[in-house]
Amino acid sequence: MSAGARERILSFPLVAREDRLRVSVAGALRRKSAEGTDEHLLARVQEGDLDAVAALFDRYARLVLGIGTRILRDPGEAEDLVQEFFLRLCQKAHTFDPAKGSARTWMIQVAYRQAVARRSYLMKRSFYSGTDLNAVENAMQGELDIEEHVATQLTGGQLLESLNMLNEKQQATLRLFFFEGCELREIAERLGESFDNVRHYYYRGLDRLRKTAIELGVQMR
Repeated sequence: MSAGARERILSFPLVAREDRLRVSVAGALRRKSAEGTDEHLLARVQEGDLDAVAALFDRYARLVLGIGTRILRDPGEAEDLVQEFFLRLCQKAHTFDPAKGSARTWMIQVAYRQAVARRSYLMKRSFYSGTDLNAVENAMQGELDIEEHVATQLTGGQLLESLNMLNEKQQATLRLFFFEGCELREIAERLGESFDNVRHYYYRGLDRLRKTAIELGVQMR
């Protein structure tokens, strides 16, 4: 990996502020045509081109940070998850199967699995004992259970097919949530809807995806 590429990844905590991330995302979009598709970049990672990891970092750091923040409930742990995810991407890239979905969906699923595993590790070591544990446990056992299982146990193709079964508002909300890393308030602004409406679309859409998972034979705990 070139010095610049490694520096971009290892220095993430220094650039984790929202304004810096937006600059990185905008720059990544401008460079996308030159660097190729996500699938092309993953293929380069499989071949040992670690500069491609840095390019994917520019595109997906914000999304992975959002996943980590929701699941781990700790800013420092979420930032660590971002670093670990991209530093380990080269070890997992060979497991990507384009026949099962897009590279974007695959990376989202990997990020969720990694975040859930880290959360389990932290809970076993009483990491959350100094917080409002009841609030943390309620969040973990409620909406996150549905969210993480939808993201990690449905294949990319199944997820997209299931999304297409939702109504327009639910579909737009969950696409922005899962595939763009937007929080509900940001989605409300984008859709020109109230926060309460978007929250309704989110929960109803998640519930429908959960039922679809059951219909497809995906085990939900």
